[in-house]
Amino acid sequence: GRLVKMLSGQGAKAVGFDILFDLLFPADPKTSITLGNGIQASSDEYFATQLRTAGNVALAVMSETSDGKWRAILPAELFRTNAWTLGHITSDKDSDGVLRRAKAFHDDPRQGRLWHLGIVLAARELGLDLPNAIVTSSRIILRGAGGVERRIPIAPDGYFYINWCLAWNDPRIAQGSFAEVAGLKVGGQPPDWRGKLVVVGSILAGNNVSDVGPTSLSKETYLISKHWNVAHSIITARFVHPSPAWLHYALIVLLGLFAAALTWQLRAPWPTLAVVLTVLAYVGLATWLFVRFRFWVPVVLPLGVALVMNHFVLVAHQVLFEQREKWRVKGVFAKLVSPDVVNELLSAKRINLGGSRRHLTVMFADIRGFTEFTDTIQSNAEAYVREHSLTGAEAEEYFDQQAQVTLDTVTAYLSVVAEQVKKHNGTLDKYVGDSVMAFWGAPVSNAQHALSCVRAAVDAQRAIHELNDARQAENQRCEHENATRQATGQPPQPPLPLLALGTGINTGVMIVGLMGSEAHLLNYTVFGREVNLASRLEGISGRSRVLIGETTFRELQRDAPDLALTCR
Repeated sequence: GRLVKMLSGQGAKAVGFDILFDLLFPADPKTSITLGNGIQASSDEYFATQLRTAGNVALAVMSETSDGKWRAILPAELFRTNAWTLGHITSDKDSDGVLRRAKAFHDDPRQGRLWHLGIVLAARELGLDLPNAIVTSSRIILRGAGGVERRIPIAPDGYFYINWCLAWNDPRIAQGSFAEVAGLKVGGQPPDWRGKLVVVGSILAGNNVSDVGPTSLSKETYLISKHWNVAHSIITARFVHPSPAWLHYALIVLLGLFAAALTWQLRAPWPTLAVVLTVLAYVGLATWLFVRFRFWVPVVLPLGVALVMNHFVLVAHQVLFEQREKWRVKGVFAKLVSPDVVNELLSAKRINLGGSRRHLTVMFADIRGFTEFTDTIQSNAEAYVREHSLTGAEAEEYFDQQAQVTLDTVTAYLSVVAEQVKKHNGTLDKYVGDSVMAFWGAPVSNAQHALSCVRAAVDAQRAIHELNDARQAENQRCEHENATRQATGQPPQPPLPLLALGTGINTGVMIVGLMGSEAHLLNYTVFGREVNLASRLEGISGRSRVLIGETTFRELQRDAPDLALTCR
């Protein structure tokens, strides 16, 4: 009562109590007060007298829920009938425990419409006519003298978002302790309350006197501050405008599609970088819209789910499924082309291994004299077995040794050719007996595929020549060693055969793609009339010659005139 008297005497415009006075204090002479006329009054009567005298005090109303319905816990009748008005102080927290919203009013069957205490104080400041408020499903329209009007945006359930901008200890807010304001503290310097709206509540510690919880301002806020934030919002006409539901869904869909387009169209790390930049830009835009217009666009669902989560799910899909496809491609081509070509394939945006018509160059290279060599070594092996009377396991072991020699020989010559194919970025198609088939221009495009093929063929001839020189030197060494072996009764080592290479090359339109079945045999190959012509050219190329088709020759004239001049 003394606090109300002091504030009223200092000219406070209105006083709102964030304290529930629902009970009366039993009469006690120790707490009785002698009024100016000598009449003894209880402390409750004194408080009621000051409420009636001030005429500007709003008392708090709390809520209780019974059978799902809201019911007001009212102040004691002695106080209620002497106060200026009532204002509800219920804190309706969201499911995560954060106080973001407030109920504009509650309708009580006994007291009628009970407005939020912050709205009551703002109405006092602006002279708004609360009894004649216009309430729709989306807004509350309050009008006052002088054309003053405020439109509070609300949800269909009557809640509105509090424009949290003034903390409980904001320096712009005048503060004073009870002792200072009531004049009970010697030497205290209370603020000047003239023309101010005053909220009275507790910020002491203890479950029965404190009201603390998380808000949009901080994790621990004295919830008494909700009243002046609501009042400040109405007085300044700055309300939080949540974006409509259709915009929520539109942003989720658009950002989800944007994340998908980024992830599928760009190569790492650009999609992730673009997503990060988009998040920063979106948060910046959302912050600017809220600070400038108090327009609240959703952040968590559009960014966290539609954009970021969608992006990383798609990245995981690419890593899991596209990497599997790259392993498949690598498994097919790792032994057919050079590592550089494999890497180029794996880095390609799209890999087309299906059948397609392409302008390519194909090469057939055959080891000349290998058939005669095979027949000779087989005949010599049979003669050796007869001469030494080898039978059973011994004979089979000797035949196997000669077969290994044959295999080692053809492997040595074919490997030389295959190395040159890969060196010049060709695709090794297959080995056909003692022949090599290769082509250029697929799966990786090569505008000078004919030139690359011819250079590979020339280098293969040179490599075969160097191989023969090395084998000839080995044969000379064996001749000296065989003299020693014969003296000790050991069989002489046979000389290494010196073989030649015949090559046929042709350029033209061919069909290229994976042929066969992954369940059995799969081969990336070419076929068509131009391929057959290259095979025929190889058949008549003779020994140590490269025979090329007319189209290949024209490609050489265009891409390497000096090399074309060496052709006959």
